[in-house]
Amino acid sequence: MSVHDAYVPPRDLASKLRRRMTQWRAARPVDLRFAAPMLSVCFDDFPVSAAEHGAQVLERHGGRGTFYAAAGLAEQDGPSGCNFTPAHARALAAAGHEIGCHTFSHHDCARRDVLASLHDLARNRDALTAMGCDAPRTLAYPYGETRGALKRRLPARFAAARGVLPGLNHGPADLAQLRAYPLFGPGAMVRVHAALRRAVKQKAWLIVFTHDVAPQPSPWGTSIAALDALAASAREAGVAIVPVREALRRRL
Repeated sequence: MSVHDAYVPPRDLASKLRRRMTQWRAARPVDLRFAAPMLSVCFDDFPVSAAEHGAQVLERHGGRGTFYAAAGLAEQDGPSGCNFTPAHARALAAAGHEIGCHTFSHHDCARRDVLASLHDLARNRDALTAMGCDAPRTLAYPYGETRGALKRRLPARFAAARGVLPGLNHGPADLAQLRAYPLFGPGAMVRVHAALRRAVKQKAWLIVFTHDVAPQPSPWGTSIAALDALAASAREAGVAIVPVREALRRRL
């Protein structure tokens, strides 16, 4: 699949308003407080380059990440490169990384029937456990797209779900749609480093996400150098780099 074949969610005014309304209506309201700031690095889809280069960068700085797997995309070529194999998923889990749920088919959940999305979540769980992984405990919506009805009906086994709208996770939040910053796009790394500084001051939880990690990344990926610089800044600031599921365990 080429970059030009990649699906892009609708960007018309009605769709933008719907996204905002979905984000504002909390399905699992919570007051998030932490004893220390944290950084969670997420790799969506996840390409082989993330499984190899991305994991190596985090481990070099004493951290671990969350790899959101859509089992239906395994071993297939995508816009961000060839996707993970079952062996990658098992090796990452054995090394202490989290394998999360990204649905099975990677369809836009805002444009699907809720029951179809729930079936897809169960199908992904079964496929990942067949690969030798534990049933995922956290979810990332493909493209960051969801619906209020889906948020309200997420299976209880999911401790949290993540979207793509930016913001720190601290104080009033929604466990059914946590906020996250992209590590790609114009000005992305400047915004993320600024968010990291705010997280240190507020003892907040910063979640970031990307896809491939390579010397010359795709438009949805991050360079090895940029990820390394972020991890180094977090380490120097005393920010723990932990998977999403571990950050949830550290709530006060």
